[in-house]
Amino acid sequence: MEVIIRPNADAAAALVARIIARELRANPHLVLGLATGRTMESVYRLLVRMHRKEGLDFSLCSTFNLDEYVGLAPDDPHSYRHYMDEQLFRHVNVDLRNTHLPNGQAPDLDAECRSYEAAVAKFGGIDLQLLGIGRAGHIGFNEPLSAFKSRTRVKALAP
Repeated sequence: MEVIIRPNADAAAALVARIIARELRANPHLVLGLATGRTMESVYRLLVRMHRKEGLDFSLCSTFNLDEYVGLAPDDPHSYRHYMDEQLFRHVNVDLRNTHLPNGQAPDLDAECRSYEAAVAKFGGIDLQLLGIGRAGHIGFNEPLSAFKSRTRVKALAP
């Protein structure tokens, strides 16, 4: 693993967007693992700009997001599906059938978690994963001290 330090968040976002663009150009069928949050917004803005100005093509890639809130409809402004639609998906030529988030409204959430894991496996796993670290050190609702081998699951969040 290589650790790269940039002088500020904008420089880091630019580097991340360039890496994603490079990998997407090298492999149009790239399977991207995506995240949400403020940190990601500048990365997504840059990817949208690359799509519009440089023709960065998302049409053959597939995406899997880290997480979703239980009980929220996809069009709820607080859902991560809505976030991804607003920040990236509606602004690039990604095939929405190839964008995947856990279904937070599934009647059997444990089965949904297993199904989501199976879908990732069916696509051959994640080629490139975008992650952010939250204020308390969480990554994808995995709070500090979460088991490293944790799988897709339902987690209660602190109010």
